[in-house]
Amino acid sequence: MSFLGDRRGALIAAASGLVFAASTPPIDFQPGILIGLAGYAFALFDLGDTNRSVRAGARRGFSFGLAANLLALRFVPEVIVRFTPLPAIAGWLALVLLSAAQALPWAIGGALATWLARPAPSARRPPSPSFLAFAAGVYAATFVPALFPWTPAGGLTRWPVLLQTAELVGERGASFLVAIACAMVADGAARAAGLADAVSPARAPSLRAAARPSAIAGAVLLVLVAYGAARMRAIDERRAQAPHARVALLEPDFDAMFRWEEGRASMMLERLSALTRRAEEAGAVLTVWPESAYPYTLAHGVKRSPPGARAILQPGVRGPVLTGAYLTKGGGLGTNSAILVAPNGDIGPSYDKRHLLWFGETVPLADTFPVLRRVFARGTGIAPGTESVAFRAGPIVATVLNCYEDTLPQAGREAMAERPNLLVNVTNDAWFAGSAEGELHLRLAILRSIEARRDLVRAVNRGPTTWVDAAGRVVSRRDPTPGLGPSPPLLADVALLDGPLTLYTRVGDGLLASLVVAALAAPWVRAARRRARGRSAS
Repeated sequence: MSFLGDRRGALIAAASGLVFAASTPPIDFQPGILIGLAGYAFALFDLGDTNRSVRAGARRGFSFGLAANLLALRFVPEVIVRFTPLPAIAGWLALVLLSAAQALPWAIGGALATWLARPAPSARRPPSPSFLAFAAGVYAATFVPALFPWTPAGGLTRWPVLLQTAELVGERGASFLVAIACAMVADGAARAAGLADAVSPARAPSLRAAARPSAIAGAVLLVLVAYGAARMRAIDERRAQAPHARVALLEPDFDAMFRWEEGRASMMLERLSALTRRAEEAGAVLTVWPESAYPYTLAHGVKRSPPGARAILQPGVRGPVLTGAYLTKGGGLGTNSAILVAPNGDIGPSYDKRHLLWFGETVPLADTFPVLRRVFARGTGIAPGTESVAFRAGPIVATVLNCYEDTLPQAGREAMAERPNLLVNVTNDAWFAGSAEGELHLRLAILRSIEARRDLVRAVNRGPTTWVDAAGRVVSRRDPTPGLGPSPPLLADVALLDGPLTLYTRVGDGLLASLVVAALAAPWVRAARRRARGRSAS
C-alpha cells in the first residue's frame, strides 16, 4: 500500500531534515533529532512497495540531508566572506554546494534502506525488516566522509544518558541504536496511516499491529536510558576514586588573523603569559594553550624553547605548558602541532595533526583545479602527522586531538593507543566566532570522552572552552566574548582514569558492522536454504 506520492514524500523528508537540524543553536530543540529521524523514516517506509524505486529513496534521503545541512551550516556564508576574497553571493553558493555534498551520505543511506526493505522482483532476496533497513541506512551514512561530520548521536550529546553505549559501539553505533527506535515509531505511524486510509476493513491493519512498533521503540529507548544511567553512576564512582589534577585551559580571545600578523606576536605571547601566571597561582599543574596559540614559528623537532622575548615560558611562568604551535619542515611544508614545554624549557616530541581540515589545511582536488588552492590555501603547505604522542606532566599522561580531530571516532581511537589518562583538545574557533559552529563542534567532541572513558578538556580560542567528564557531561565551560578580552582561565580538576581500554577503543566499528551485515544477510541465507531443500525434495 502506498500513501505518499514521490513529491510529497520528498517534502516530508525535507521537513524532517529541518526539524532534525532545529536541535542546533540558537533553536536548540533537542527532541528534533528524534522527531526528525522518525519523520525521515516515515518518508522512506512507503518505498517498501515493489513499484517504488531505489532512486526515490535516494531522492528522499538527499532532501532530508540537504534541508538539515542548509539550516545547520548557515554560518558558512559569513565565514567565506570574512576569510576569502569571494563576494557574498559566493558564500551562499558555497552553503548550497556544501549542503548538497553533505546530503550525499543521506542519499546513499536512503537508497540502501529502500533497497533492503523492498522485495526483490525475483523473490530470491527477501526484504529486511523496515526498522533494520532504515537503521542500516543511517549507519552506512555515518561512514561517508564529510567536512562537518554531524551524526544523530552527536546531536544528542546534551542527553548523554542515551549515548553511553558509545563505549561499546562508538558514535556510529549509538546513532544506529537511536535510528532503530525512531524507525519503529515511524513504522507505527505508517501502520496507523494505513489503518486510517484503508478502503476495505478486511485489508486494514489492526490497531494492535499499528501500536506495537511504537511500544517496541519505547522499550528500546528505555533500555538505552537504563543502561546509560547505570554506566554513568559507575563512571562517577570510578572518577571519585581516581587521582585528580588541576588543569588550566586558556581562551585568549585572538582574532583569526592575528597569527598571520607579525606585529601581533609580542602582544599574543604577553597575554598568554599573563593568563598562565594567573592559572598557576590558582594551583594548575598543567596549562593548555589553544591550537597555534604560540605566535612564532619553530623548527620541527626543536628540543628547547627559544630564549628571551620568544621564550614560551616567560618570566613568572613556571610551566609545564602544552600549546599548539606551527612547526616548519623541509620542502616548504609545516605541521599543525602540539608541544609540551617542561619547566626547564625542554620540548619533547611534537604531536603533528594527523587529520587535516579540508579547505583550511588541505584543499581537495587542488592538483586538478589549482584555483582552489589559490582561493582557500593560506600560508605554506601543511603535512599530516603519522602517530600519536603521550605528553607527561607529573601524574598526567595526555594525548592531543588537534582542532576538529575531536569530532572523529578514528582520531579518538588513535589517541587512546598511547594509553593516556586524559584527552586534550586544542582548537582555534576564531574562524567561526559568533556562529553555531563552536557549539556543534563541542557536541560532537563529547562522544570521544564516552568512547574512551576519559575526561576531555578543550582549550578553544573564541569558542566554548570546556571540561567534559568521562560520562559525557559538560562539567564546566567558558563561552567567549569576542573582542571584549580574554576569559579567565578555566580550572578543571580532572579525574585521571587509567582503566582498561573500552570495547569500542579496542575493536572500533568492525564488530557492530559485522553484526549488522549478518542480521541483514540472515533472511537471504534462510531463503537460500529453503530453495535448496525444495530442490532436494523434488
